[in-house]
Amino acid sequence: MLPQRYRLRRTRDFARARRLGRSAGTSLLALYVLRTRSPDLRIGFSVSKRVGKSVVRNRVKRRLREAVRPYVPELRPGQDLVFIARPSAADASLGQLAESTAYLLRKTGAVAQKPEARNA
Repeated sequence: MLPQRYRLRRTRDFARARRLGRSAGTSLLALYVLRTRSPDLRIGFSVSKRVGKSVVRNRVKRRLREAVRPYVPELRPGQDLVFIARPSAADASLGQLAESTAYLLRKTGAVAQKPEARNA
């Protein structure tokens, strides 16, 4: 589980990251990264009803949190990250989500060093 101090919660913070942040995407996920003045790192996950019913959405969120957790120590402080699951994420394995996560973190420059695929 992702520690509570790293969670992005407010709707306005999600909206600000989407509106002003740098983005990248894959067939499974989209990632928005917004640099902030705060020294805190915050991460949020958005899984819409297009992905599936509540059981499927919650499973996707759990897998995403687990896919991101190993990279938290490598992430630069002072940024908000918003991961948005695409409908194809409902059928993806944890390994596929982890690969997609590593790729997006590298592509957006959210990590201090290049992450390698984990949780395979």
